[in-house]
Formats: sequence, C-alpha cells, structure tokens
Amino acid sequence: MKFSIIIPTYMEEQTIDRCLQSIVNQNYDSKEYEVILSDAKSGDKTIEIASKYTSNIVQTSERGISIGRNNGAKNSSGDILLFIDADCCLESDFLLNIYNVFESNEVVAATGLAYPIDGGIIARLIYYGTFLLVRLFGFFGVYLFPGVCVAYRKWAFEKIKGFREDFGIVEDLDLSKRISKIGKCKIVPKAKAYVSTRRLKKHLLSTVIFHIYSDIKYLITGKATSYYPKVEEIISWKDLWLHR
Repeated sequence: MKFSIIIPTYMEEQTIDRCLQSIVNQNYDSKEYEVILSDAKSGDKTIEIASKYTSNIVQTSERGISIGRNNGAKNSSGDILLFIDADCCLESDFLLNIYNVFESNEVVAATGLAYPIDGGIIARLIYYGTFLLVRLFGFFGVYLFPGVCVAYRKWAFEKIKGFREDFGIVEDLDLSKRISKIGKCKIVPKAKAYVSTRRLKKHLLSTVIFHIYSDIKYLITGKATSYYPKVEEIISWKDLWLHR
C-alpha cells in the first residue's frame, strides 16, 4: 500500500463528509491507499458520517492535533503518510501528483497548495499569502509546511518521532523543519486542495497576530504554546492568548 491518509478529528460533522468525498473521488487506485480517521472521541456525528467511507477509525481520549496525527500514523500501513485537515478537500488528481514526487527515493516530504474555499476577501488573501510564503521560504531552502495537506515518507516520520505532542501550534512547521535535515522536501503546485477559512471568521485580527507571534516565537526560541483551542471554543479574542 502506497498511502495512508490520516485525518485528525474532533467534532467535525460539518466538514468531514466533504473531505472524505474528495478522497473517494481521487483518480487513483483505491487499493493503493487507506483512510484513517483519528478521532478524539467526538460527541457529534463525526464518526457516524465517517463510517460511511472508512472502517479504519481509531480513537483517543486525549485532544490535540499532534496526538491525533501521531495516533493515526501508529495505526497506518502505507509507505507514505498523507495528513489532511478535516475541513480540507482535495482535487481529484492530488494523490497522483503527490505520488509522482515520491518516486524519487530522496524525497521525504511533500506538500500540496491549499486554497481558500470560502470566506471574505481579507480571509482569502491571508490564506493565499500563507502558501505564497511557503513557496518563498522553500525557494531559499527553508521548508515550513502547514499541516493542511502534507505527506511524509513513513520511515522518515518515524525516525524523527513524528509530531511534537507538547506543541499545540506550529507542530507542522516544526516537523517539516526537522525532517528536511534527512532528505529532500518538495512543494507540489499541481497538488491542489481547498480549505475552510473558518478560523478567520471570528476575531480575524487577533487570530492573524497570534499566528504570526507563534511562528516568530518558534523560529527564534524553538518553543510553542501547548494548547490551541478549537475555533468553536473561541468566544473572546483573548481566548487565543491565555496559554501563550
């Protein structure tokens, strides 16, 4: 099996169907990939909806994006681990374009480009800008891949011990930075995905500043906050900053 597609979830009944449907619609042999839902014991219909698409559902009582991704990886069978967010959907040739890059044994990581699927002009521009920066940093040999739609060769992922579970944010940038030291990382513009801008629908300015602060803090100190609230849990702009 070539791919293990791992989707970490917690209370994602509004988005998971669209995400899984985009995987089913891939122009790629379904025998060559498995779909793993790594759930933090959602109390909504996430599991019920996902069960229509995959029986490979693993659960943990602990929340956290890194915990979910690592738990999915531990239960995987594929040579390539593809992590996608529950509010992300893939174009039909995403898997094929990613796999073509991994035909080179030197490649240990690859990311597609995620474009905003909804939101206002400012929110969309922020998402476009994010992946513009990903490409810019990559041009200079600095690989900071968001976890929206990113793939890692399994042996390399295991060698660096996966995502840091003490990081509530920037865990994705940290992993790509570490894994880039043992092999080549590639940005694949043809591998396109679409992601919700829901995190920017409330407290946009505070959210953007918090992400910039977290990125700079990590790049300078190597540290990150251990907790990052789910978007629905953010009531006040202050909620993002409580555990910084």
